[in-house]
Amino acid sequence: MPRPDPRGRAGAPALSFFLLLLLLAAVPSEAADTVTVDVGAVYASNEGTSIDPALGMIRGKLRSMFNYTSYRMLDRQRRSLSVGETGEFELPDRRSMRATPLPARGEKVRLSIRISEGPRNLLTTTLGLRRGGMVLVGGPPHRSGVLILIISAE
Repeated sequence: MPRPDPRGRAGAPALSFFLLLLLLAAVPSEAADTVTVDVGAVYASNEGTSIDPALGMIRGKLRSMFNYTSYRMLDRQRRSLSVGETGEFELPDRRSMRATPLPARGEKVRLSIRISEGPRNLLTTTLGLRRGGMVLVGGPPHRSGVLILIISAE
């Protein structure tokens, strides 16, 4: 009975290991090319003293950064965007926000943001944050208060 060539057996596991490394190396770069952008629109005012239960996790941040007594979540939208792809988020009062993920390294996310009201540009900026991080943008008037945007990216 012929003896199996030991070199044949050694090559197969090495090839499998090499292919596994290639597959594992491809996963992070694919994930880094996609960013899930989450935008919440909060109405902040001095009408009452209630805080929407949906804002419980950031209640302290809202109170420390803004001088209002009432906070209510009006809307929340989420989009998965590729780097370079622009997503549009509708905001109250005929306003909109466009977000475009930009190239970033590691666990960082960079977003080009443009907030407009009809044809008028209200804000253009680039945000830099960690994946899973959040930025609060206080801004345009709304009813008898203001809108606060909660922008996060994963």
